[in-house]
Amino acid sequence: MVDNLSVHNRRVLIQQVHWLVRLRWIAGSAVILISAVDNLWMRWHENAPWMVLIGIVILAYNLLLRSRLRSRMGGRDAPPSLVWLHVIPDLACLAVLAVWTGGAQSPLLGFFVFHMVFTSLLFRPLQAYGVALVTGAMFAGLLSLSGEWPQDSGSRLVLMGWAFTLLVTIFLANHITSALRRNRSHLMAKNQRVRALVRRLRRQQQAMIQQEKMVGLGQMAAGVAHEVANPLASMDSVLQLMQRNDKHIKPANLDALRQQVQRIKQTVHQLTDFAHPTDYQWESIPINQVVDSALQMVRFDHRQRKVTIDKQLSAGNEVIEVQPHALQQVLTNLLFNALDALDDHETPDPRLQIGTACNGQMCRIWIADNGPGIDPKHMDRLFEPFFTTKPVGKGTGLGLAISYSLIHSQGGRIEFDNRPGRGVTATIHLPISRRV
Repeated sequence: MVDNLSVHNRRVLIQQVHWLVRLRWIAGSAVILISAVDNLWMRWHENAPWMVLIGIVILAYNLLLRSRLRSRMGGRDAPPSLVWLHVIPDLACLAVLAVWTGGAQSPLLGFFVFHMVFTSLLFRPLQAYGVALVTGAMFAGLLSLSGEWPQDSGSRLVLMGWAFTLLVTIFLANHITSALRRNRSHLMAKNQRVRALVRRLRRQQQAMIQQEKMVGLGQMAAGVAHEVANPLASMDSVLQLMQRNDKHIKPANLDALRQQVQRIKQTVHQLTDFAHPTDYQWESIPINQVVDSALQMVRFDHRQRKVTIDKQLSAGNEVIEVQPHALQQVLTNLLFNALDALDDHETPDPRLQIGTACNGQMCRIWIADNGPGIDPKHMDRLFEPFFTTKPVGKGTGLGLAISYSLIHSQGGRIEFDNRPGRGVTATIHLPISRRV
């Protein structure tokens, strides 16, 4: 985590240096423009031609520093020496300009305050105070060399006031930036913990999804055994017939054996495909195909043989962009819930309806049964994890919670229309196209 924070701090420093480079283009251009205008028309300062040269120097070394910034840092690292090179030349040029424009009375002295703020952003506190002392020494030395050192006490007090202002600016800016850095570090640490919790929750969610699949396979165990036993019995009969009389080794009998083998292979493939842990991928697929896949899984449940299933699938069979395996699992879970309701209460003439329809940008899939419905007092807890009205050992209470999560992740929603004593309709609403 510390390494991540230091990398983040270096990147923030890089952003600040790039920002300083952009400001320097403006400052250099402004110095050239104002000095040129003064030299041609205003005649305020006799050093205006030299000030134009200072502006050109600023742009020249800014170009050099910008190139070195790209080559040395690659956008990821910031050598301390390079940061110093971005501050000291600016302060030296500003000191020269201030001496040429009035010395201790120069209107440019205020720009030293801005540079102290930049210095506090780029350097640690002690280094920032060091830069302030170097700046003061440079300015005082230039004043002495140029003969501009103030002779009267008033001007010297003003100069001392500016020096004190720079130190106070460093102190206040360091106080603010230190607080900001601490807050940023705390936020980074919290973000790291949140991301770790999110990864952990996703792993646990995947485990729960897989557990629900295994529960579903357990419910289908008897039907699976029957589905495999039938073709095995047919194959055994054909093989016995061929064993008793090799005249029965005919292409038709061999084809019959192959068909039964294919039937078993298809059953095993469907089961392994459903049970295998899946990293859900987005696909564009006909909506009716997903529904048929879910019905193929439900056929292994022996209870469905007692139920009349009415399919009302969309004639258009619209293509929808979804996570097919996730949607199939949700539909399978809803179908099992409907079969549970119809079987547990021994509904006379049990019926189950499944349909699809698309309109505009949305598609809906509904599953309706004519069972006893849901107790109204339980409606608000349908998607609550581990809540179930099924007997102990028959349900985990995770099915609808997982279904809600899987549908929500695809930009959809699940609704239940409860008709106590007459059944329940579960409706899934999904956008036709993925919402990025």
